[in-house]
Order: sequence, then structure tokens, then C-alpha cells
Amino acid sequence: MADRKKRVALFATEPVTGRIGGLGIRQLEAARELHRRRFEVRLITPFPVGEHKEKFSVEHRHFFHDHSLAQEPMLWADAIYTSQPTPIFLRMAQEAGKPVAVDLLALLYFEELEQMPLGNINAVEGAAYFSGMISKVRSQLSLGDFFLCSNEREKDYYLGILTMLGKLRPDEYGKDLLFNSVIDIAPFGIPRREPKRGANRMRGVMPGIGKNDFIIIWGGSMWNWYDCLTPVKAMAKILKKCPRAKLVFVGTKHPATSKPTEAYMEVHKYVTREKLLGKNVFFHSEWVPYDQHEYFLTEADAGVATFLDHIENRFSFRIRIADYMWGNLPTLTNPGNTLSGLIEEKNLGYVFPFGDHAALAERICLMASNTAETKKMKARIAAEKKQFHWDKVLQPLVQFCRNPKKKKAIFSDAPAPISFYELNREKLKRILFLRSSPMAHSRDAILALKSIAPDADIDVVVQPGVNGVELGESLAFIHLPENGFKAKDSGIVPKREYDAVVCAFNTNDLRFYSNVAAFAKNVAARQYWAFDCDYRFIDIKGLLGANG
Repeated sequence: MADRKKRVALFATEPVTGRIGGLGIRQLEAARELHRRRFEVRLITPFPVGEHKEKFSVEHRHFFHDHSLAQEPMLWADAIYTSQPTPIFLRMAQEAGKPVAVDLLALLYFEELEQMPLGNINAVEGAAYFSGMISKVRSQLSLGDFFLCSNEREKDYYLGILTMLGKLRPDEYGKDLLFNSVIDIAPFGIPRREPKRGANRMRGVMPGIGKNDFIIIWGGSMWNWYDCLTPVKAMAKILKKCPRAKLVFVGTKHPATSKPTEAYMEVHKYVTREKLLGKNVFFHSEWVPYDQHEYFLTEADAGVATFLDHIENRFSFRIRIADYMWGNLPTLTNPGNTLSGLIEEKNLGYVFPFGDHAALAERICLMASNTAETKKMKARIAAEKKQFHWDKVLQPLVQFCRNPKKKKAIFSDAPAPISFYELNREKLKRILFLRSSPMAHSRDAILALKSIAPDADIDVVVQPGVNGVELGESLAFIHLPENGFKAKDSGIVPKREYDAVVCAFNTNDLRFYSNVAAFAKNVAARQYWAFDCDYRFIDIKGLLGANG
């Protein structure tokens, strides 16, 4: 009997049928690619499911509000893919033993810094909100098993956090020098096929746009962290100079939101005041269904995507610019984001300074008048965009789903700190202390032991020639025959059972650690602890193997 197909449950965070946004598109295309690669796929969304032609299951389960609704597909799956998961969702997956791939395409913290009205909230409110945001991201990185990000900058950013969370394990480094099995790059993709032309949506349809006009589109949402005003200021500047140029905002309100953004209202107010609406600036406010947005791309001549000079722009991979590339549209954009460098290097459009509407106006007029150069740009885009085909960018996810594994942090295998409650419960009458760290650190370890067991007898093993006075009074010293702890020398310790053997670890010499542990292992005791460089007692039974 042939092995069954690997099962993948994809938990979407946005609509995946009809009018869908960037994350919904990515989640849908991930399901399609996995289905093409012969996985058994279920795509689950908390939003209503409309008509579709997908050859895999697309299900409406409101797991955002009722996490129990995620349990059945979670137990069914061999691997899970999701983005922006809650801590509860991830703990459920962990309890079920299911490996989870977490998509980190959106940098939530930096987006929220731009989205929140920071000037209208006090310091305590801001600290509470963003502390919660940090906790959410930390739980995603702590409890996830594999991560996707969109570019090298993002990967470097997350590698730092993953290091602190113990997810970059030294025992895996030898076979994965870049830690790609932990986090890999998967930019937003585009279909392999060329976009189709359909009936006109703008030329000769929108009053004020002629069949021969030069159309620049703003494709997608007008988020507050974008610079939505500079393009319309550029259009005001060239209203008479370049009458063929027309700017169309396509799909201004994201389908997952219920009201227009402040950026949209600001732009609409400016356009109305300057009498540009219907002359060279237009709004197609309804969100375009995913299977129809290519018609706008093929009808347009160029795309514009402008931003502000802030941290969110530095890390972002711009979905709309990838869209423009699919449509072979030259792009007008700012520096800083990860795609603007490619546009500038390969001459796929124009990169101009932040907020410089005069420079943008000049570039628009140049493109509208120099059709030969614009045509050459389109040919270059057609060659460059192949690197962003969905089947290429989603390869890291496919590899993970073929061999999904849970990934533990190194802390789960490291000696566990002992709580004050556990220490205080211990009845320590006889302690063997191994002076295996500098004198000051060892003295602090002895003081800590005396504080939790003031009546205990403490035997101290020290190197030959060491004067133990600095370690304190009422100690019994046992001198090693030579420098260094060796397992064979453990016979110098009295043949008695100790309540605890305590080592002092404050060195980077791994051989020294193992030698001290080997010495301690040969001494009979109920507990085996270490006093580490963070001045904590930790349980080192695991370090000693089966002893004790």
C-alpha cells in the first residue's frame, strides 16, 4: 500500500475568496502550490467562503473567536501553516505535537508604530499595548517551528530574536550553517503565467480617462504609513503640462477593514480642494476581486508606490510592487524598501526622494512622453520578475511540509533553574561543594548555600595550595592531588551520601565543565546542582546522565 499524501492545514487570517488582500492572496497561493505538489490541503479561513474553483477544501471556521474550531483540522494535519497566530493557537498545536510554519511577512510591531495614534495615547497606555504586541511576536517565535520572512533584512532582524529565544541550536549548526531550516526567505510571489487582458475598466469607461491616456495606478490599500499624498501633489503640478497622465487609485479600502483610512480621507480632501478629481486623479474605491485585478494591471502604463522614511519601509517587501512587476509595469517609488534597490539597479522604473512631488512629477512626464524607453523597461521587468514566481518563492514552505519537525529551544534541554520554593523545601544537612570557578564567584555560591541551609555541613573540594579562608568559616576542605578536576580523583571524597553536590560554573572551557561533571557523578548524592554565572542554582542531573 502506497504511503498517503502529507496533510497540510493552512489557517488564513484574511478572506481567501472573492475580494482578498495581500495576506489572503499569499495564503491562497500557498494552498494552491502545496496542492500542485501533491499534498492533501485544507485552507481554513475565519471569513465567509464565496464561490471558488479550488480543487482542495476551503472552509469557514471562526477559529479567531473560538479556538476549539481549529482543533479538528489541526489533529488531521501533518503540518500547519499560518500567519499572526495567537499564543493559544500555538499552544494547542504544541500539545497536539503538530509542527507549525509561521509566516512573518508583516512586521506587526513596526506597522503598529505607524498605525497607532501615538500622540493621543499616554505613556502607560502605549507601554501596555506594545508590550502585548511584543509578547505576541515572542510567542510566535518561541512556539513556532519554522518561519518564513520576505527578505534578507527581515531574516537578520528575526535571527537576532531567535538567538535570544534559543531557537538557533548549536547541535543543528553543523548541517545548516545559515539556519535555513529555522527561518528562510519567501518573498511575496506572482503567478508564472502572464496576466490577461479583459474589458476596459478605466480607458473610455471612467469619465475623464481617454483611450490614449498614460495611466499610473496606485494598486491597493491606502494605509496611514504610506505616503499617499505625494502622488496627487505631483498630479497637481503637471495638470496642464502633461494632460495625458492620469492617476487612478484602485481598491482603496482593504476587504478586511470596515472603514476608510485617515490617509484616504486626507487624499480625497486634497484632490477635491485642488479640483483634480475627475481631471487627472480618479478613485476606483471598490476592492477588485483577485481573479480580476490583472485586468487593471494590463490596462495601466505604470505603477506608483510611495512611502515615508521610517523603519517599516526599511524592512518591507512591497506587495503592490510585485503586482506591478507581474503586469510588466514600470514602478515609481522611493528608496529604502527591499524592492526599490532592484528597481534602481535593473532600471525597472524610477526611484525618487521621499516626499519630493516635483521629482515625481518630472518622472511621470518623462515616462508619458518617452514611450520607447517605457517599452524597454517593460521588457526588462518581464525578465526580472521570474525570480518571484510562486513556485519558486514558496519552495522553503514546500520543503518544510515534506519533512515537518518540531523544533525545541536549547533552553528545553539546558539545565533548569531551581526556584526559591524548591530550594527552601530541601532538607540539606550535608553538602559537597566543588570550587570550580574564580574565588569571588565561589564565595558567593557558598554564601547562597549557607542562606538556604544554615545548619548544613559543607565539604569543599579545592585545588592544591588554595587557601580556603576567603570562602568563609566552618568549612571542611578537601584538596585535590593536582590542578584540575578528574573523575579518577573523586576517591578523595569521604564515602558518605551527600544531600547535594554543588558545582560552581563560571567558565567558557567546555572540557572543564565535563571534567567537573564527571567528578561530581562519582559522588553519591540526592541532588546535583550548579551555581551558574547568573547566580542561579540549576539542576545538572541531565548533564551527569543517569547518576542519582
